[in-house]
Amino acid sequence: MQSMAKGVQEYLSRREVPAGIYCTIHPNIELVKYKRPVSNEQDLLGDTELTPDGFQLTTDSFCSQCALEGIYQEQLGSRAEKTANYNYLKNSKHGKYKIFKSQSLIGKKSLWKATFDSFKVTIQEEQEILNQSRRIAREFVDNQKAFNVVFTGKAGRGKSHLAMAILQDINEKLKDNKKSCLFINTSELVREIKISWNYDDKKHEEERLTDLMRTVDYLVIDDLGTEASFQDKQAGDWIQAIIYNVFNVREGNTIITTNLQGSELKRAYNSKIISRILENSKGNIIKFDGITDKRMN
Repeated sequence: MQSMAKGVQEYLSRREVPAGIYCTIHPNIELVKYKRPVSNEQDLLGDTELTPDGFQLTTDSFCSQCALEGIYQEQLGSRAEKTANYNYLKNSKHGKYKIFKSQSLIGKKSLWKATFDSFKVTIQEEQEILNQSRRIAREFVDNQKAFNVVFTGKAGRGKSHLAMAILQDINEKLKDNKKSCLFINTSELVREIKISWNYDDKKHEEERLTDLMRTVDYLVIDDLGTEASFQDKQAGDWIQAIIYNVFNVREGNTIITTNLQGSELKRAYNSKIISRILENSKGNIIKFDGITDKRMN
């Protein structure tokens, strides 16, 4: 057993690449990333940093001492690692660029393929919505003023696709400007929080997610008000609180997608939240009317 463990340790050591950041529990230990064979699926997730010998690096960095001390927990990992990685993401130019694909909660991975060019246009209404989405992206990039956007309409009309396309465009065009983007699907947010409730540092995970949503430069909150978000009262209450806390400090540069109309949103959320959502959104409430369900095409 010891020889097997030693063999695994030697194998991992050959795959280690220093990350340039240090563990918050063991300040003298430099975190490492690991080399692994290139995968198309990992490319899709933004794990695209390559080594000179043709391997792909893990997105997150790891502490060898935390591993030896058994600090890691299944699915949750080490708080020290998360803090160090999070600080790197928030405070460096390349880290901010990577926030989008390393921290977003999107559900279906195929959504990463959503761009303006891949949005299928078959009728005039779709072309008009595509044009408005391109205009929104340009105005966000120009950054003349902060504003919010609301995409509203029935499910399957392309709201999430175009919200993702806007963020893809912004993240690429502003990657040298130390700007950050984040896409959060509310159902995935509920799932992530429920997972954290099984671990001792659940409060830390809630604070981390809330802080990310409050501080990124450009944010999409996808499928706000979906029934799945409120099947669990505890999770529903948490979503209500986090949405209010997020909008209470954000001054714009936020896109909301929702299947709900105005009156339905008002029934789902209290008036303070609705007021925050609609703030600075004049001229940017986009109704996906007249569009058929794209999932059926």
